[in-house]
Amino acid sequence: MTALWALVVVVNKKVLEFVTPVAVNFCIRLVAIAGLLLITIPLTELDLWSNGFGINAEAAGWIALTALATWLVAFNAYYYALRGERVAVIAPICGTDPIWTALFAWLMLGTVFGGATLVGMGVAMTGVVLISRRIGEGTASEASVLAGVGALAGAAHGDVLPGAAGARDAVAGAAVPSAVPTTANAKARLIALAVLAAAGWGLGPIFIDLAAGAYGRTTATMMLLSQVLGALMLGGVLLLRRAPLTVRPLTPPERRRTVLLLGGAGLLEAFVAVLFYLCIEAIGPVLTMLIMATTPVFSIILGVVFLRERPGLRLTLAAAVTVAGVLIATLDGAT
Repeated sequence: MTALWALVVVVNKKVLEFVTPVAVNFCIRLVAIAGLLLITIPLTELDLWSNGFGINAEAAGWIALTALATWLVAFNAYYYALRGERVAVIAPICGTDPIWTALFAWLMLGTVFGGATLVGMGVAMTGVVLISRRIGEGTASEASVLAGVGALAGAAHGDVLPGAAGARDAVAGAAVPSAVPTTANAKARLIALAVLAAAGWGLGPIFIDLAAGAYGRTTATMMLLSQVLGALMLGGVLLLRRAPLTVRPLTPPERRRTVLLLGGAGLLEAFVAVLFYLCIEAIGPVLTMLIMATTPVFSIILGVVFLRERPGLRLTLAAAVTVAGVLIATLDGAT
């Protein structure tokens, strides 16, 4: 599950070179729905798993909240952040989602965790601060994206993340890339987007766990309903904003490559979704997120191999500190 998700991160980074973030999110939802149908129908009809189909009104309500938190909020924030920086920077920050799961489990489910969780949270946040200091120290192209806050938010195409107030106003500052306030502002936006993605991803498993408790088990219907509702929400955003779907007019080879990347990312997400739900049912949301906490390690390795990223020793150590903090926090929460 973690290895597949890390591969999805790398594919997402590539496809964002051609397609705007909300459009990427929407297209991948459509492919993921088809992938889930291809996976769950045979599993159910051949009695290869016990989940099957089915849902009730209470569970559907929790799944609707899952779609809102995960697909509309968290994934949009994640795609915008990923477009603006290296995988080695964004993945570890987004990888703090298990801490958010533990926090929401405490607030909403009454889950008790000890002092080690607080220590882990502190260590992870220290790692995030260290990572934030490395933002903008990548390649020249990455530094250009960072300086142009308007490019980060897609403001040049009117493609602004809902709730990201003032993104278009920041374009004026981006006209002077060397200006220090603009760079600092862009760093703050990147960190905020990555943390928002982590918080949304951390909340999702809690809603899934509540849905499973309301119905008695997780089901393929829940997986599909979540994706369908997410696609409807994202489609509504695209229709209301009427923004271009691609960052520029694409050549025929680029269009073919984009279709392949979107299709591959969507199918991979479908497999990960099935594994994710099964893990939550088998071991609970906190342990599931503990396993997912190792994703940044895979992401950084795959980023080096496939994206030719060079994170450097300091960024690698900062990422290691973040992952270590997440592991400490969620291990304590799991016990």
